[in-house]
Amino acid sequence: MGNELTFWVAIFNGFLSFFTPCVLPLLPLYFSYLAGTTITDLEKNKNIRRIMIINSIAFVLGLSILNITLGFGAKVINNTLITYQEYIRKAGGLLIIIFGLYFIGVFKIKLFNKEKKYQYKNYSPNFIKSLLLGITFSFGWTPCNGPIIGTILFLASFEKNYLKAGGMMLVYSIGFAIPFLISALLLGKFINNYKKIYKYFDKIKLVAGVLMIIMGIMLYTNTLSLLVVK
Repeated sequence: MGNELTFWVAIFNGFLSFFTPCVLPLLPLYFSYLAGTTITDLEKNKNIRRIMIINSIAFVLGLSILNITLGFGAKVINNTLITYQEYIRKAGGLLIIIFGLYFIGVFKIKLFNKEKKYQYKNYSPNFIKSLLLGITFSFGWTPCNGPIIGTILFLASFEKNYLKAGGMMLVYSIGFAIPFLISALLLGKFINNYKKIYKYFDKIKLVAGVLMIIMGIMLYTNTLSLLVVK
């Protein structure tokens, strides 16, 4: 299944994850955690902002480590159940189609509208703590981002080897990291404009939903190989 299109799907879904309700509206809170201070102080103090940017890098590294590990795990499970791979492929294709229909608003799934939140008191951030925080928050976001990451994990599980499976999850993580780190670098402009950006989320979800449905149909019919770029 390894081809350029599936990797573009992965990076697009990573980008989409940034715009979900469990990420974009709460970014000021996350940046406060990573800086160990309030957003007001963060905007005024360049030294604190530099610390926040460094910790933001650690944060997305933590997310990436977990995502890549999940990619390897998905490949292990698929290899273990290789006898049933045909049934798994079809079931996965149907599941991705359902995820796509959910994204374009055909129906709602209550599980994906929930988010497990963590409260941190007296949090003093550093690189290692921020790395661990990225891993922790990734688990908290899983219900909210379930359709997105579930789609990429399933596609990764059908990659030819573990390196490509982990690579797909790395690309997904990069798709998320780019807007996250840009927001950290341009914190002031982001705080003033993120509500304007968020209003386009429904359109982004529609595109993602249609893409998921197409990928699900092609996975079910085993025609993804037609997209391989030779």
